[in-house]
Amino acid sequence: MSLIKNILVFTALAILSLAAQAITVEEFSKHPQFYDVKISPDGKHLAVLINTEGRKTLAFLETDSKKVTYALRGGNRDQAGSYYWVNNERVVVQVQRVSGRFERPGSAGELYAVNFDGKKKKMIFGYRSKPGLALSAEGGFLLDNLPGDDKRILIEKRTLSKSGGSIPQAVKLNVYTGRENRVKRAPIAYGGFLVDHTGTPRFSIGTDEDHVTHIYYTEGKGEDWQKFGEDIEGEFRALGFAEDNNTVYITKSGNGGPMGLYEYDITTKKSTLVYQSQLANPSPLSVDLNQVYGIRVDEDYPSFYFLNKDSLESKLHQKLVASFNGDTVRVTSMTADRGKAVLHVSGDRNPGEFYLYDTKTNKATHLLSSRNWLDKSKLAPTEPFRIKTPDGLVLNGYMTLPLGKTANLPTVVIPHGGPHARDYWGYNAGAQLLASKGYAVVQVNFRGSSGYGQAFLEAGYTQWGAKIQDDILLATKYAVQTGVADKERLCIYGVSFGGYSALQASIREPDTFKCSIGYVGVYDLPMLYEEGDAKDVKWGDAYLDKTLGTNKAELIAQSPVHNIDKLKAPVLIIHGEEDNRAHFEHALALRDALDEHKHPYEWLVKDKEGHGFYKEENIIEVNHKVLAFLDKYIGH
Repeated sequence: MSLIKNILVFTALAILSLAAQAITVEEFSKHPQFYDVKISPDGKHLAVLINTEGRKTLAFLETDSKKVTYALRGGNRDQAGSYYWVNNERVVVQVQRVSGRFERPGSAGELYAVNFDGKKKKMIFGYRSKPGLALSAEGGFLLDNLPGDDKRILIEKRTLSKSGGSIPQAVKLNVYTGRENRVKRAPIAYGGFLVDHTGTPRFSIGTDEDHVTHIYYTEGKGEDWQKFGEDIEGEFRALGFAEDNNTVYITKSGNGGPMGLYEYDITTKKSTLVYQSQLANPSPLSVDLNQVYGIRVDEDYPSFYFLNKDSLESKLHQKLVASFNGDTVRVTSMTADRGKAVLHVSGDRNPGEFYLYDTKTNKATHLLSSRNWLDKSKLAPTEPFRIKTPDGLVLNGYMTLPLGKTANLPTVVIPHGGPHARDYWGYNAGAQLLASKGYAVVQVNFRGSSGYGQAFLEAGYTQWGAKIQDDILLATKYAVQTGVADKERLCIYGVSFGGYSALQASIREPDTFKCSIGYVGVYDLPMLYEEGDAKDVKWGDAYLDKTLGTNKAELIAQSPVHNIDKLKAPVLIIHGEEDNRAHFEHALALRDALDEHKHPYEWLVKDKEGHGFYKEENIIEVNHKVLAFLDKYIGH
């Protein structure tokens, strides 16, 4: 049988067995079966990124018959990553490397091109595209499908290095021959390009060694770069050009609040506020590269604002949001005539489904489900909440409760990583796994989280072990006060910065949590200057100085390894030996400190795993270990 037929048989068998059994740990731990689906410009073919035995395969199907025309399978050391149709027959793929000391795939900046029937396969950019290039010497990343040009794309080309300090170039790349033509060189390292609707780079935004953002503008290919406004330390992002190519949509933070959406007229140099949330930053909505038609705002649930409510894309998205019962809709791709679109639909109880939508008949046909083995009726709803801190900040968070249970529950608090990241409403495999076993899950976007404005972000600076932890503890108290959580059965579990918080919150309030789980966490703040990848970036020390502070006594006071004497909760340490973000030395230092104080702990370490485990068998082992640890200390 063909690849797709095999998958469809598996789907049918999985569906038949769903009603008879609970979702297993193994099922929650699996990678998606389908990662992405995109339709060709003429609508005749679909390109589907598939998981085949832990590796990604890019399969091409006829849209009507679903017959497979070709499958691009990974080699011993590579697989398909993100991909884009560049014309009716040809796709460009960002290659991922899967060999070496890491299980998790990573990009080496290579681009591969292939037709839907498997013809004219060629590595068109990267160290294997030309003889004599060193491994990872140059990286290429798609900037734009050049309008009116079926043979070339615009890429950002840069020398790859640990510091990332090279100056990028905008280059036209022939997708059949790999021939390059340089268009523009950026004026600053760490930067990128914003391209107008003619495929011309017009903006370049980069960060210097002091972590200050510089913005440059040019009228076109032959014109020099010039400074655009003042250098800024706050948040700024150029989203895309309006249809007139003279108006730019930007988001920026004023007075430290959430970023607003502005229209900036390049001729008059005046900006007009279009939309601003009082809580959260916007993110752009687009179908084609560099063509923004609206924004998404994640306050509690996702909401949408459309730039031109009469545009086809805006009308389509408004209609789709109303049709899928509160789930989030993303348009992955559309045909050139806008007659057909591929949709990705997801929500808290929907891990992701793909539909083919006919814009003329308004009919959506189900194509594939990312995790077809999960019975959505057995997944738990995730509800948002808001709380206010004693110093007046509004914190947004989420609770996921076991089906049919609302009170006096064993509860796991899961602070997110970063800390400059955030949690969103949607499907979360970890939260769903715990809820399926009877645990309530609490997540909160504490101060220092990204997505809520510069002032909120900076409120977390130098407060990693202090006020950030107070916010996490406040959300914990909220869960108890509302009757959801049993205060005698609380555990805290986090990944990366969340792993740090799992230990630090347990030290800050030793009587709150009955257990603490640190997964690839950092536990010695001064060590961040010596170990890990922050030191490899030219502005890494400046970033650490700004976010951690320079008072070594304070750093030690906020480091779990130096405060184990205050800790009561037993600890589970999970780490990958090849972690270069939260270096393995952090886990070793924590273990040594626990040993010194004869503090109870358990230990799970894997080689060839980095910052968060990737190999399915290791993820399964982690999840079983976490559940056993929770059951031991706060179980039913």
